[in-house]
Amino acid sequence: MADAIHQLLVVETALDKLGARSISIAEAEQLLRNRHAIVRNVRGHPNRAQREGRRLIIGTTDGGRVLSLIVEATIDPTTWLLITGWEATDSERRLVQDR
Repeated sequence: MADAIHQLLVVETALDKLGARSISIAEAEQLLRNRHAIVRNVRGHPNRAQREGRRLIIGTTDGGRVLSLIVEATIDPTTWLLITGWEATDSERRLVQDR
């Protein structure tokens, strides 16, 4: 079953990380409404449980920016915790363009 992400929870640490990359929380939330792809997080150490509970959302903002966000599962399957984000790489952008 595909992941359904309807809401992002944001903590101070994530706000700081996004702010350092000039990404607003409003832009991060726009990814859920606009064209986006959700993929499993394949980075990280294979022995850490975070790999299974994290996803990468790649999508476009209303202003046309393409961003990548790391999110982590919560107890509610449609609410995810925002961890960090950045401007999408070329290979990440292709995942969204192909949809």
